[in-house]
Amino acid sequence: MTITVPFKQVDVFTSKLFKGNPVAVVNFLDVEESSITQDTLQSIARWTNLSETTFLFKATDPKSDYKLRIFTPMCELPFAGHPTVGSCQAYLEFSGRDAVGNIYQQCGVGVVELTVEDKKISLKGPPPKVMEVPSAETSDYEGSLSAEFFQKPMLLDVGPKWIVGLMRDPQSCYELEPDFSKMKASTIKYGAIGLVVAGKYPGEDKYEMRAFAPGDGVLEDPVCGSGSLALAAYLQQLNNYESNYEFEIYQGRRLYRDGKVSAKIEHLGGEVEYFIGGEAITIVNGEISV
Repeated sequence: MTITVPFKQVDVFTSKLFKGNPVAVVNFLDVEESSITQDTLQSIARWTNLSETTFLFKATDPKSDYKLRIFTPMCELPFAGHPTVGSCQAYLEFSGRDAVGNIYQQCGVGVVELTVEDKKISLKGPPPKVMEVPSAETSDYEGSLSAEFFQKPMLLDVGPKWIVGLMRDPQSCYELEPDFSKMKASTIKYGAIGLVVAGKYPGEDKYEMRAFAPGDGVLEDPVCGSGSLALAAYLQQLNNYESNYEFEIYQGRRLYRDGKVSAKIEHLGGEVEYFIGGEAITIVNGEISV
């Protein structure tokens, strides 16, 4: 039996129409999750053909406001950044909740805490796992980029597993022309979702960043939230900050976008926590038949 449910498409990490990273959000808050098959969710995500499509369900965790399931055209993800921010914006609109305060999202990595304030939605990332990248693996990634890393790359598991490395400067990052066939083969071989590369603007707390995930069907993600979290965790490992550090991440220029992510590394009682956030605007409102 076909049902019709509310649907939105939200542009994330931008305040300008068509300049961020879109996510499709399907509202199943009034539908039993058990009545919707995995194949149906994957088929919808394949059909929208966006980097991610999300599905809002009733939370099974008593602390959470909703449960979110996140799909690429290829598979389900435990967590992703820009879909989390965009889906929170959609949830606020679907539910009529005030756009201020804390929201709790149940997903594949547990419960993610979001904060809504001054038109920005911020999230606290899951604790990252950091792993060294062997030299042979590094060489394969450099071969796919036709460029050498300025600082050694690391594998950051923030839900998705990203290889993260720095280029010499923002322009070096911007000018990269990856061989996506080589990159896809390398990321699949070594078990990463893709590569995050960034270059720091001299004298500023500001980075140019690009995220590539050809093995997951996304050659370049216009504005990548989980990649931004991975970059923040990478910078902490690299620079060993002993106090809070805030910076901006700019993404999407090669794709004619204008994405901006605000990132913060926070030190609390010996623990390090990572936050990213930005604006999100709904562009498409409607219904979808399932």
